[in-house]
Amino acid sequence: MRNAVRVRGAGPGVTVPQAVDDLSDVLERLRWSVGAFRKEILSDGERRPVRGGGMRFHFVARGALDVRGASAARLDSGGFLMVPRGGDYALVARGETVVHTGDMDAVSPEAAQVVVAMPDMVIACCFGAREPVAAALLDGMAGEAGAERPGSRSVIAQLANVVAAAAIRNWVESGCGSLPLLTSQIRASDVARALEAIHDAPGSPWTVETLARVALASRSSFAKRFRDEVGDSPARYLARIRMEHAKRLLTDRTTVGEVAVRLGYGSEAAFSRAFRRHAGVPPTRWRQTDDSPFRPVA
Repeated sequence: MRNAVRVRGAGPGVTVPQAVDDLSDVLERLRWSVGAFRKEILSDGERRPVRGGGMRFHFVARGALDVRGASAARLDSGGFLMVPRGGDYALVARGETVVHTGDMDAVSPEAAQVVVAMPDMVIACCFGAREPVAAALLDGMAGEAGAERPGSRSVIAQLANVVAAAAIRNWVESGCGSLPLLTSQIRASDVARALEAIHDAPGSPWTVETLARVALASRSSFAKRFRDEVGDSPARYLARIRMEHAKRLLTDRTTVGEVAVRLGYGSEAAFSRAFRRHAGVPPTRWRQTDDSPFRPVA
């Protein structure tokens, strides 16, 4: 069979098309973390505003939703929506609706690059039927969120990686996503080297100049290619990755001062100002909020 490969661990003679294996190679390089996860029950006609940047997803476990904003969508029961770069929109329930929502961050540099290749909204219709294992994992994530057991954050993140992989596979299989575009987006490049350095050591004193040296490129050409491939400047991207790390550290009860040191801020006050610009509240207030980021909402 041409353009086919053996599946690792499969029985003798079991092969899959090369494109399938190529997609596996892409998905294995994508890693995500979960900043928040919640299960909500919306009454008929209830409107839930969603604001801000950052990747998120919505899964309709029961009922139906209209998504209204700059881009619009309709999700029936079992429908899944991924919003790679966030934005402002509203979820409007059609009948009583149960929806799982997760806020996600790119952990691997390849994931950050793939986000750029995606449209504003990635819709996986009939996700519950086509990806029953992933749909079951979303229920598992809701159970973990409600139980608040030790290690829940890590378990939820691992489950979310599987769900995101299934959603991207569904997107490619439906003909909406382009596998060549995804593979070219994560090719080895100067930008990929810089992204890897940022993710490996977000607390290092990175500047455009030092990142350009890691990328083996001139400052001006590196800054332009970084913005073209990632959709943001190196400085803004570094700040966002630091804030994502800060939220995880604060949730783990690391002191504000220690977070500031670990993420490369000159003082606790400087970190607190940066965090407030990002999250809208100081780090101490963000950590002390009564609403757990993993608490289900009835």
